[in-house]
Amino acid sequence: MSAVGGMSRSVMTIRRIGMDDHSNIRYLHIKSMTAQSVDALSEAEIAAFVACVNSPAYSDCLMAEDVFGAFVDGQLVGTASWHVNGDDGRTARISSVFVDPMFNRLGIGGHLLAEVEARASQSGFDHFGISATINAVPFFEKLGYREASRGVKTLGPDCALPVAFLRKTVSRLARIPAA
Repeated sequence: MSAVGGMSRSVMTIRRIGMDDHSNIRYLHIKSMTAQSVDALSEAEIAAFVACVNSPAYSDCLMAEDVFGAFVDGQLVGTASWHVNGDDGRTARISSVFVDPMFNRLGIGGHLLAEVEARASQSGFDHFGISATINAVPFFEKLGYREASRGVKTLGPDCALPVAFLRKTVSRLARIPAA
């Protein structure tokens, strides 16, 4: 057993998320965004995000991505996903990085991010991009991302959130295989 940020790695498992997990994902994403973005988003923006997550279209978005979940004792405690960026086809778009607030600062987000980066790298990508609420920028910068710009990300017809757009490039020699 190796300790990872205060949590034994053998306690946490990471696996691909299936459709049966979507209700747990919705709950986790809402809980995480509501608790962790209070200083970065207005009440109206958080309410729009909650409505978006509860819409049928959210499952369609999840099914378009390669989503992974972290589980502790069978409970979903974090997610991260990736997909090919439709803008240029050369960048892997990282998204849905959420960790249950009860499990913050235990290394779960970093492990999930490493998992999806490794999967994207195995698929031939060495450029990653992510849009994150301002409160999450330090987390991504700690893991090698650099802020490229700030703007708005539209998640649905009634949901647009202020975000920072971050980028990261890894060398082909630095790629590590996914577990």
